[in-house]
Amino acid sequence: MNHINTIEVKNFTKSYRGKKVIDDVSFQVKGNTIHGFIGPNGAGKSTTLNALMSLTLADSGELLIEGKKTSSDPTFNENVGYVPAEPLFPTKMKVKEYVEFCGLLRDIPSSKVNKIFNNSSLFKLANQRCTDLSTGQKKLLQLFGIKIYQTEFQKMIYILDEPFNGLDPTKRSLLANEIKKIKNEGGSVLISTHILSDLQELADDITMIKPEERGSRIVYTGPKTADIQKTYEQYFINENQELFA
Repeated sequence: MNHINTIEVKNFTKSYRGKKVIDDVSFQVKGNTIHGFIGPNGAGKSTTLNALMSLTLADSGELLIEGKKTSSDPTFNENVGYVPAEPLFPTKMKVKEYVEFCGLLRDIPSSKVNKIFNNSSLFKLANQRCTDLSTGQKKLLQLFGIKIYQTEFQKMIYILDEPFNGLDPTKRSLLANEIKKIKNEGGSVLISTHILSDLQELADDITMIKPEERGSRIVYTGPKTADIQKTYEQYFINENQELFA
């Protein structure tokens, strides 16, 4: 296993409207691993992933992908594929147009793009508007857009924000298999998800982030534990806590 850090988050701090929401967060994602990023809603998982993709700026700290600072090096995302928690598409763009656009951005011949698309399960959705797809279909479409150019860049880095949300059990299983395949092909995956049972099977390492009054902080980062659910309960659930209290 390659132990070079593919992703590094160093002392990341972020505030909104004068309130600190993430406080001095640090963790690393090793190359050729699947790394689970875990925490409750509002813990700052999406904010951290957005900062990695330079979609939001840090107050302080450094975020690096393959040693490149994402805030200043425009080439940091050459080998990166990102699927956000809530995928967005141009209002009138159809599925086939989106796939062709993904190929155009990476200078992949349209004949090659169409061949891959025509043999995919998304082909039947070719003339549907992307905005009309279900949440799960939108995420699969964005993931497919990344896979098109994985043949050009063999060791991809995937950053997936809640990719299992909106998927039925069959598609969840297929996505899990796809994530394993990415690792087997030499890639790396940073995956944020609430579905801990999936991470138990998939992850090599995990990082847990917990909301605090002074900003979210890391409570655990390291190898996957024997029981991720129990580890989560240890850090996040008080024995006296009640659902409707």
